Amino acid sequence: MNVINFMQNLAEELDGRFSEYDENTSVIIIPLKDGRFQTVQGRVNSFEDQDTKTLAFTSKVCPYYHQMDLVDFMEENKRMVFSKFTVDDNFVKIEASVFLEFVSEANKDFLKEAIQEVAEIADKWEHKLTGLDVF
Repeated sequence: MNVINFMQNLAEELDGRFSEYDENTSVIIIPLKDGRFQTVQGRVNSFEDQDTKTLAFTSKVCPYYHQMDLVDFMEENKRMVFSKFTVDDNFVKIEASVFLEFVSEANKDFLKEAIQEVAEIADKWEHKLTGLDVF
């Protein structure tokens, strides 16, 4: 399956805007309520010590700072179905991932729900922590 084409089709179905960065990375800008938008990156990841590939959907929340209440993040993690909080490159992010073999037309609705959850929760926390709509 061509992951880039698959992501482009998902973007259209989510009324989002699609951009391809390279053969492993694409971006969908998802429209949300109240005129807000959230960028979700789709990236194929390979793991050196395994013969496994995943497709990760990631969205930035805001830069990480030491005074953040991490308990709040853990409480929210309990309510998420597909995704989780991560910290990467000093940014708080929301991420969901699936094994690459799972990316198919049969699982398209599930993957759209996962992308939508990533976008909505990242936007919710971005607004809560910064009051802005940057990412």
